[in-house]
Amino acid sequence: MFFKKKTREEEKPLAKQAKSLTNTKKVQFCYMKPKELENMLSDDVDLVLTLEPVNYYAEKNRFWQCIFFFDRDCSEIIMRFELFENDRKTYSGEYRRISKELFEKILMKFGQRISII
Repeated sequence: MFFKKKTREEEKPLAKQAKSLTNTKKVQFCYMKPKELENMLSDDVDLVLTLEPVNYYAEKNRFWQCIFFFDRDCSEIIMRFELFENDRKTYSGEYRRISKELFEKILMKFGQRISII
């Protein structure tokens, strides 16, 4: 007997769309409890700017990896948080659509810029 993992109905199309986007970018943030992170982002996705970037080499036991899926002109950007513990993915959060402005601000926290072709 197999049990299917329950997924939210609105997340299915967003997950499918994220996988169809051509570009990805990954950044890492310091650990916080999964439920705490999900509740925070559900209330206001802009609160992602309050998270602290992580130095992977200094803190590799437990961190959040944020994956951005986007198209060439950044008109569609979807992000998802995944928790890594001891170099293994142990939790995957919801897919969330974000604005280009928020994407740029997040990358600036890491000293990165996006270049749109």
